[in-house]
Amino acid sequence: MEILSLLADYWLVADEWIGGALGLLIVYFLIRENVWAWPLGVAYVLVSVTVLLEARLYANLALHLVGFLPLNLYGWYHWLFGGEQRDNLPVTRASPALLGGVGGLCIVGALALGWYFASFTDAAYPYWDNAVFVMSLAAMWLTARKKIENWVVWIVVNVVSVGLYYAQDVLPYTLLYLVYIPMAAWGYWTWLGSMGERP
Repeated sequence: MEILSLLADYWLVADEWIGGALGLLIVYFLIRENVWAWPLGVAYVLVSVTVLLEARLYANLALHLVGFLPLNLYGWYHWLFGGEQRDNLPVTRASPALLGGVGGLCIVGALALGWYFASFTDAAYPYWDNAVFVMSLAAMWLTARKKIENWVVWIVVNVVSVGLYYAQDVLPYTLLYLVYIPMAAWGYWTWLGSMGERP
């Protein structure tokens, strides 16, 4: 039994570090507007399941399974086959109405889901975890649509995620999201150049 316990511990630590490495590759490929970000995103979701279960970050687990997995598949499809310029899908800006709607849905979703998880589960940090959940869905959808504002939302998600993973002692993911902060700023700057709007 002790050997099985040691193997399970090893597997969890390996998953954390593999997930961290995949996460860095995904963001790098997104910054470079490379479609390989999306299949790597699918692999990242699968690796992260055990990590998030162990950390009791249930909203984050749901985010990965019902949010990131389908949105990675959608992004993969959209970047390959979407739109009139499917060979070179352009980076664009989201309208103020779209951003306002997305922001409103994030607030309502974080409060409603936070209340539910606080009331009916043993979730750690249910409101913060669910804020990350809904903002990540919004950012992921904006990324799949190649809206430059996705990077601003990701910066907020990354800052909150650093705190969550640190509080739950998931060091590899804490470091990963810490590195994501400057990477998101780099992504914004790079995509701004892609739009021809860099000073």
